Amino acid sequence: MDDKLVNNLKSESRWLRLLFMAFYLVAGYFAGLLVFIVALVQTVVGFVSGEPNARLLVFSKSLNLYLFQILEFLTYNAETKPFPFSDWPESEPRSGD
Repeated sequence: MDDKLVNNLKSESRWLRLLFMAFYLVAGYFAGLLVFIVALVQTVVGFVSGEPNARLLVFSKSLNLYLFQILEFLTYNAETKPFPFSDWPESEPRSGD
């Protein structure tokens, strides 16, 4: 085998990243389910009150940012590990409504 390949296979940092990637795949799956639940709740709230719940809007925005951070990490576009190894992404309330 090529020496570079052997060194890459022996690299602890690559195996550790693979472990983190598996963790974030599971976290992303559950976060995606939560997005679906929030969407359903917002739909019901929209029918009942005529407008979306403001607190759920802020939460869902930060949840969307979290999913984006996970996808960035999984696709090697970011080296920073998302929550719980960094801060939860903050979102601003919508303006102009």
